[in-house]
Amino acid sequence: MDAIEIRAPREEEFPTVLRIANVAFGEESTPEDVEAYRKSWPCDRALCAYEAGKMVASSAVLTMELTLPGHVAIPAGGVTWIATLPTHRRRGLLRRLMVEQFGLMAQRDEPVSVLFASEAGIYGRFGYGPATSTMSFALERACAAFSTPAKDQGAITLLDQDEAAAQLPAVYEDLRLAQHGAVSRPAAWWIHHLHDPLVEREGATSMLHALHTSATRTADGYVSYRLKREWSAGGIPANEVQVVELLAADPTVYKSLWNYVLSTDLAKTISCWRGRFDEPLRWLLTDPRRFQVRAMADDLYLRVHDVPRALAARAYGAGGELVLSVTDTFPHLKRTCYLLHTGGSGTAPAPGAECAKTTREPDLELSIDYLGAVYLGGVSFANLAAAGRIQEYTPGAVQTADRLFSTVVAPFCATMF
Repeated sequence: MDAIEIRAPREEEFPTVLRIANVAFGEESTPEDVEAYRKSWPCDRALCAYEAGKMVASSAVLTMELTLPGHVAIPAGGVTWIATLPTHRRRGLLRRLMVEQFGLMAQRDEPVSVLFASEAGIYGRFGYGPATSTMSFALERACAAFSTPAKDQGAITLLDQDEAAAQLPAVYEDLRLAQHGAVSRPAAWWIHHLHDPLVEREGATSMLHALHTSATRTADGYVSYRLKREWSAGGIPANEVQVVELLAADPTVYKSLWNYVLSTDLAKTISCWRGRFDEPLRWLLTDPRRFQVRAMADDLYLRVHDVPRALAARAYGAGGELVLSVTDTFPHLKRTCYLLHTGGSGTAPAPGAECAKTTREPDLELSIDYLGAVYLGGVSFANLAAAGRIQEYTPGAVQTADRLFSTVVAPFCATMF
């Protein structure tokens, strides 16, 4: 067995990177897909594993920002393009790649990193916890009446591909700070997203994009969706509208865009594969039971690299202080206590949080992956404590932690990468 070399790949090696990903994920790329993927591949932050000069595993990181509670953003590494050839699995290659990538993230001063896991059991060992959740849902168009009509002075325009490429990135950028859990979208991400590879359509059309503008002609939301054609043997139309993403600046725009989707002619079913865990659409309906949840799943995984900086960056729901003992086993075992002081007092919102290492005895103990899970407020301390994942040393500390970390709405990340 030859020694494994970890190094940055050359740009001309991209076809091999894509081949490894296709083999690992069971996909196939058209020549057009290859070019779109090439443009979106972050070659400057890629690391690969080689045996006898042959690439056998890959990794890459996107340079991003993550929105936190309080409508602020911090630098985040977006881990992606993780794949290993089946001939080289279970040989520690992913671990070696992650060690190297973590070192590069530290050099870039990124306090957190995020990823989407192909399997939920893979990334806990590297300190990642499920920080957001998503929900797949559907409803029949015939039963999708709103309890009150959509009243909107704005307008909705269907965009062509060039218009979408020119306008949607700016709209998303305007909206992402309103939703904690959202990440920035590099220009390379948009290239891949708007290319809309055939493998992602599963028999549906390419994406359509409808832009909402206000009465003052300001773009303030959009919906991207596909149509899947189906007719019954008797000639009855039964198309499915598949919503890819719907983003809106306020409830009026949200309702207007959903009204547009639900009014699609020839459609029987409206579905969304990745909706918000607390999707408001259900409560717009005359019959909320018609909102059918198909599945719920963990979504964005988060790893905290710099605990003091990360905890001090977000806003908290109340004033108070907490001493957290955090255990991190990757790449080496270490336990550190941190004093979090959120500012304010009582139940008042608390700007200006501070966090630093301390020698005080801990109120709570948890591992670094579960710190990632609770960081955005999407998972409660009480829920993890009930599962034995958090140890409470000071009576009432779990309740205090939830009062500090909880958020009014659930975190959500609409951007897969």
